[in-house]
Amino acid sequence: MGARINYVFKDSEQGPMVALYSHWGETEWQRDLAMALQHAKPRWTDSAYGTRMIISYLMQDSILEETGFGIYAISNDGSLDLGDLTVLVDFTTNTVTDRISVPFDKFMNAYLPVLIEQT
Repeated sequence: MGARINYVFKDSEQGPMVALYSHWGETEWQRDLAMALQHAKPRWTDSAYGTRMIISYLMQDSILEETGFGIYAISNDGSLDLGDLTVLVDFTTNTVTDRISVPFDKFMNAYLPVLIEQT
């Protein structure tokens, strides 16, 4: 069946958007996206590099695989009904939107894994 999710990357109010489809990413998407946002933080003000860094991070373990991910363009017409869970990564407002919009830094702080110090 899969655990499908679409990450949509917005970098302008009118232009098309980039979408990353993941066949298995829905179950851990918050943690995965938080880590990808942390990785791309130096480029939050440069959407082209930021988008590429987030996509690369999300795909890092499957980059050479034939299946699992797809990248495509969609129109910026206000509709994000892509048939599966869809998350908007908006570089115009630096927010992540699932049901509500959350600033990148607050999203990261909420979902980054906590590193436990070993004694």
